Amino acid sequence: MPDETVLQSKVQPHFSGKSLLDFLSSRFRYQTRESWAQLIIEGKVTLNGKKAGPETPLRKNDLVAYHVVLNEPTVDKNIQILHEEDSFLVASKPGQLPSHADGNYIKNTFIYLVAGILREKGWKGEVMLVHRLDRETSGLLVVAKNKEAHLRLVRQFEKGLVAKEYLAVVRGKVEAESFEVLGAIGKDDSSAISIRQKVVPEGTPFSKPSQTHFEKVQDLRNGALLRCLPATGRTNQIRVHLTHAGHPLVGDKLYGRTDEEFLEFINHVKAGGAPSFQEKMEVPRHFLHAHKLTFDHPVTDKKVTFEAPLPRDMADYIESDKT
Repeated sequence: MPDETVLQSKVQPHFSGKSLLDFLSSRFRYQTRESWAQLIIEGKVTLNGKKAGPETPLRKNDLVAYHVVLNEPTVDKNIQILHEEDSFLVASKPGQLPSHADGNYIKNTFIYLVAGILREKGWKGEVMLVHRLDRETSGLLVVAKNKEAHLRLVRQFEKGLVAKEYLAVVRGKVEAESFEVLGAIGKDDSSAISIRQKVVPEGTPFSKPSQTHFEKVQDLRNGALLRCLPATGRTNQIRVHLTHAGHPLVGDKLYGRTDEEFLEFINHVKAGGAPSFQEKMEVPRHFLHAHKLTFDHPVTDKKVTFEAPLPRDMADYIESDKT
């Protein structure tokens, strides 16, 4: 039987006076508020080593511990640290690895594994994720190693000051050497899948403006390799824009597929990865790679650029699908 894991978190000053339930549901969103309440009641969450109630008020430096037996899905742990210094590091995340804790993934995440790598090297300071990539998206992620660097880097991402370049393998013949998708992104009301989005008319309630420039890098027999330059940073933006343009990502289960196909994929995962669905997919993950980032150094303010080479699975597919 797997050993119990204890995940601990110290209460920061701004949570002082808040309830235990408020703290957990706002800090750790891989569980719902209702789930956290039940876990507290069951005694699987302790406060300073003792049982507590959901509404127990917290104080600065209280220690909250979550006792859990983890049964996490297998992930690709081949993280490559490309650059490291005292204030931050840049690493290449493999596909099939969540950026942070979510759902069944807690320890099998990029930020948890990077923190472990740094601890093994003797680092005792902060380890904070600056931005995120989808689980199946490979490529560059930035990690801050102190609060000031984290604040400076996050601010650049939030204000759209970071130049990003992705590489994508898409389905269908791409005629134009370059093209642009400009428009709002909002919920796809025609789909039964609640998380699916699409390009919607400007002014649609709860939509957000978006823009991506695309350049063809290479024609393939069944599609193309594209360079993607997002001017905005909406959730799933590149995937939504490519689907809107008629060229969904190779391997994308959510976009460029029917509701029925996506639900079949979900059932496939719940059944432990039965082979019937996988046979319908070109590749195990969607082929999107965060290739290049340019931003201001958090200490010197000088422009710095980092690149992550194309991962082996994408490179092999491109080689096999050359015209």
